[in-house]
Amino acid sequence: MPKETFFRLPEDKQKRLLQAARKEFERVPLQEVSIANIVREAKIPRGSFYQYFEDKEDLYYFYHKKLKEEGHFDFEYFLVENQGDLFKATETYFYRMLPEFIEGPHAEFYQNFFMFMDYHGTSKLSPELTKEVAEIERKKSWRHQEHVKHGKRLLDRIDASKLKFKDEASLVSLARLLASMVLNSVNHAYKLKLRNESIDLDEMKHGFSRKLIWLKYGVYQSEEGENEWENY
Repeated sequence: MPKETFFRLPEDKQKRLLQAARKEFERVPLQEVSIANIVREAKIPRGSFYQYFEDKEDLYYFYHKKLKEEGHFDFEYFLVENQGDLFKATETYFYRMLPEFIEGPHAEFYQNFFMFMDYHGTSKLSPELTKEVAEIERKKSWRHQEHVKHGKRLLDRIDASKLKFKDEASLVSLARLLASMVLNSVNHAYKLKLRNESIDLDEMKHGFSRKLIWLKYGVYQSEEGENEWENY
């Protein structure tokens, strides 16, 4: 989260800094972002940057958070819109966001964001830290705290009445599986884009819905799966 000094800046200076950040975030993925480029573009001393943000990751996640809030891109919005139906919310999210991710005004940012995610959807921050120190930093960071709060809100929004399980661990696993489907589909589109191949958004949406149906209802024609389900 930005430091209080950032919020005390005049609005035009805040915008100038965020515009400079946007330019750099659209140029390269997070691990290659240069603070020097940002402060040069924003016309502020490098030392001033650290009066406003802890590091480039701090600025990066604040910028992404603002995009989600301003554009109603947060998945929670889609869960509410679909009365807690996790599958329908995922489909609606993908349908609405795919054009934004591929053709929207922030497409270059999202391309770097999605293509350089790790499995958990976050970049590997501070790789020089030992595992123990990194864990301490992770737990006390505002990003981790925000992630935990947001995850809890999402779980509370899910209507599990039609699912075969209700426990939190299973709901989290299902949500992660659906998120990985979104990530893989979006990354496939970006790879086509990088190869200058055509992207048929309608075809991608149809293919995504088909995969959701496979996951939702299964692919076996027999009832054998019902017996196997009891073992898990």
